Amino acid sequence: MTRWLSAAALLLAIVSPVSAEWTKDQRSRFINSCVDGCQSTPDLSPAGKAACPKACNCLADQGEKMMTPADFDEADKAAAEEKMTPKMEALSKHFPTCARQAMGH
Repeated sequence: MTRWLSAAALLLAIVSPVSAEWTKDQRSRFINSCVDGCQSTPDLSPAGKAACPKACNCLADQGEKMMTPADFDEADKAAAEEKMTPKMEALSKHFPTCARQAMGH
């Protein structure tokens, strides 16, 4: 599970912090990327794969609390270059909690 959390957190790290909702397109791209990364994690159980959308929505909710739409764009560009911004790192720390909630723990 740690492996898919790390992969998803990295993919999800397309974000940065200040309370502002992302555009619908940004949120959709974030969640789709997150779910794709999560569900493609090797050895992830069927229950884990089923929890990916819920965990990714949780992470998007956290991201919107931390990052403006402009921050999202900045993080998206960094992720495309396989880099991680400090805001992306901060957001990735929320993934284990979101994953546990999604699994009902």
